[in-house]
Amino acid sequence: MSLSLRKLLQNPSLHLRVVVGTEGARDHTDPAVERSLDEEFEWLHATDMIDPTPFLGPAEVILTLGWQFPVIESADPSVPEVRVAPERLERIYDDYAALVAGHGVIGIGFGSDVLHRGVPHQLALACHRHGLILFDVPYEISFMDLLQEAARVLQRDQTERYTRSLRAQKAIANAATRRDGLTATLQETARQLGCGVALYDPLGRPVTLIEAPDGPRVSEAELTPIVQQTLEGGQRFRSAQATPEVEAVLQMLGEPGDPSGVLVLTLSRGFDDVSRNVMSSVLALVSVSLEQNQALAGLHRTLREALLQLLISGSIGVTRHIVESVWGPLPQPPLVALVGIPQHFDPARLMPAFDSLNMPEDLPVFFAQYRSDTAALVHEADADRFLELIRSFGLVIGRSRCDRWEGLELALEEAKKAAEFGLRRGEPGVTAFPDIWREGVTDLIDASDAAHVARRLLGPLRDYDRDHGTELLPTLRVWLEQHGRQLPTSRELGVHRHTLTHRLEQIGTLLGSDLDDFQNRAELALALRYFHNE
Repeated sequence: MSLSLRKLLQNPSLHLRVVVGTEGARDHTDPAVERSLDEEFEWLHATDMIDPTPFLGPAEVILTLGWQFPVIESADPSVPEVRVAPERLERIYDDYAALVAGHGVIGIGFGSDVLHRGVPHQLALACHRHGLILFDVPYEISFMDLLQEAARVLQRDQTERYTRSLRAQKAIANAATRRDGLTATLQETARQLGCGVALYDPLGRPVTLIEAPDGPRVSEAELTPIVQQTLEGGQRFRSAQATPEVEAVLQMLGEPGDPSGVLVLTLSRGFDDVSRNVMSSVLALVSVSLEQNQALAGLHRTLREALLQLLISGSIGVTRHIVESVWGPLPQPPLVALVGIPQHFDPARLMPAFDSLNMPEDLPVFFAQYRSDTAALVHEADADRFLELIRSFGLVIGRSRCDRWEGLELALEEAKKAAEFGLRRGEPGVTAFPDIWREGVTDLIDASDAAHVARRLLGPLRDYDRDHGTELLPTLRVWLEQHGRQLPTSRELGVHRHTLTHRLEQIGTLLGSDLDDFQNRAELALALRYFHNE
C-alpha cells in the first residue's frame, strides 16, 4: 500500500484543501505538515462515531461529516443548532483529536457544508495541538469520490512500482552479462536503488565498495566492523545503523558455516517493495557469480597444490612455466617459506583470502595448500612486505628459510612446526623455526598426544597408589630428577634406601620397564612432564 494525503491532494478535480487553522496555527509550508502529507497510511475510513478507534487500523485517515460533534453553525436548516460553552466545546474536540491521534490516525477529512457550516474552528485547533492533518472535503465532493480516487492512486502506484522493478531488474541482469559481470552488477544496483553497495569476502574484508550516488555515505571503517560482527555471529540477514543517517542491510551469501561473502546495501531512506524485489534478483546474480568464481578457485587450489609438489620434487622449469602463464612470476631463492594457521575462522577460507589479495606487481609470491594449512613462498627480501599484507588475517605463522630449491621440503616442514609451536603457545604473529630451538626439543611435541601417551604409560602407578595408599608415582618423579641416584632420592623422600629399592622394583614390575635402561628413563621423564600437566 502506498497512499498519502499529498497523492490525493494532487488531483485538482477533488478540490481538497488543507485546513491550516487560525490564531497562530501552522501554515501549510510548515516542514512538519509537509512530512505528514507524505506519510503513508492504509486506507480512508468514513465514520461519525465518537470513538472509532476499535474499527481502525494502525495508520488510517478518517472521513467525517461531524455528527459526533455539537452543531453550533448548521449548514442544513433542518438540523437544529445547540449552545455549548466554549470551554466544553473545545474539550469535546480536543478529546476526540487526542483519541484518534493516539491510535495512529494521520489526518481527518471533514465534509464541510453538509451538517456544519465550513470546518469547525475548534477542530482545526485540536488537530494542530495533536499533530493531525485536517483537510476540507467540499460539499460537491462525496466521500465515495475520495475512496474511488484512493483506489486509482493505489493501482497507478502498483503499476509504477511493478514497471520500475522490472526496469531495474532488467538493467541489472544486462550488467551481469558483461565481462566484468560481478562489479557491473553491483554498480548498476547502486544506480537503480540510489544506495551504496559493498561486497565483502568470507573474512570480512571489502572486495568491492560502491558509494551511494547521492545523499549520506558510509566509510569502510564504519561498515567493516558491522560486517565482521555479522560473520562472527553467523547471521544470514541483519539490519544495523551504520551512521545516524544511514542504515546498513546485510545479507550473508552461502551458508552460515561456510559463507562465500556478505552483500551490503547502505540506505539513507526506506527500503520499499521495489528495493526488496531488486535485492532478491541481485542476491541471485551475485550468488551465481560467486559460485562460478569459487568453482574456478577450487580448480586453481588443486593446481597450486600440485605445482607445490612439483617444486618439492625438483621439477622447477615446468612449474615456473605454468605459474608464470597463470599467475605471474615465481619467486626465486633465497626463499622464505611461510605456513599460516588461522585462529578465528575455518582454514578453508584462507586460500580464497590469499587469492583476493591485491598483490603488487613487484612482489612475486606463490602460495598453495600444504598439509591442511596454507604455505607461501616469497623471496627473502620481500618477506616482510608480504607479511604486512596478510597481517589483518590474524594468522599464526611459521617461518623458515631455504637457499636452494632442494631445501624446500625441509623449509616447509620447519615452517609448519614453527606455526604449530606458536599455535600451542597461543602466540599470534610470526614464529621463526630457529627461535624454537631455545625452547628444547620437547616443546616440539604435540602436548595433547603426549598427555594421552603419558596417561597410558603411568596410569598403572597412579591406580596402584590410589588403591593401596602408596607413593610410587612421587618416588619415580624424585628418583628421575635425582638422575637415578639413590642416596639423594632417599633423603628427599625421607625413606630408607632399602624402602626406595623396594619401591623401584614395584615400579619396574607395574610398568613392565627396565629402569636401568637410559631410553626407558628418558621416556618416563618425558611422560611425567605431560602427566603432571594433566
